[in-house]
Amino acid sequence: MKTKALVAAMAMVASVGAHATQLSVVSVTGLAYSWVDTGSGALAPILATNFNAGFALGGNAAAPGGNLQLGEFGTPAGQGSVTGTGNGHTVTLSSLSIDDWTASGGALTNRYIQDAATAAFGAPLAAVDLATAISNFFNLNIGGYKPWQLVSDPNVSYVDITGNTISVGLAGLLNATPFLEDISGIDLPAGKQASEVVKMTVDGSGPIYLYGFAATASGVTMFGDPSKTVFSGNYDVKFVPEPAGLALVGVGLLGLLVSRRRRT
Repeated sequence: MKTKALVAAMAMVASVGAHATQLSVVSVTGLAYSWVDTGSGALAPILATNFNAGFALGGNAAAPGGNLQLGEFGTPAGQGSVTGTGNGHTVTLSSLSIDDWTASGGALTNRYIQDAATAAFGAPLAAVDLATAISNFFNLNIGGYKPWQLVSDPNVSYVDITGNTISVGLAGLLNATPFLEDISGIDLPAGKQASEVVKMTVDGSGPIYLYGFAATASGVTMFGDPSKTVFSGNYDVKFVPEPAGLALVGVGLLGLLVSRRRRT
């Protein structure tokens, strides 16, 4: 009987939060745009509000649909964030500024570039190549913007919370090879991938920086123009916060069963 009680308790704990919950938008602050479907998979931007931001975040990994653009090119005036709740968590997603990239001796810059290199080349860059890539990241001009700016205003397609796992869809380039070549100065085959970066806090803890290097085709375009495919890749990135609340639920259920067992 004791074994059965423990198994039942663990099954009850595992069932907590088993269903995917979309983020319910509480507030949008700063500069943000909702890219919403205008028909036939075409996306067009409107200034984000709490209502249309929730609509833009209504997709999932199988059908990401529209997206919410947070900020604009990392500029001081171009910062944006969205806060929402889901499955007992409060989640804030934000754009990045130069301070995010230079904090702690440029830790995020080093990590992002080396993770991109490992995904593209199978190994991190050597010290001299890393120094070149970091210089390019901050100084190269691509269409009037620096590479760090181009990855600092993330487009978020969805935020799904299943159990204690937070899944974030980042809309971006399906083929990031030209961008990666510009930063690294190394020729690459077509089809290499890299997402923008989103800054996240969960229940007040963080920040956590999420990004990815493997995308699936989303099938959406800008303004119905097939040549404008900036959002044609969906990067599904995940984060699992410390499951303190879930652990407390488990302890409570086990305590209840033990108490009932003793009374019996």
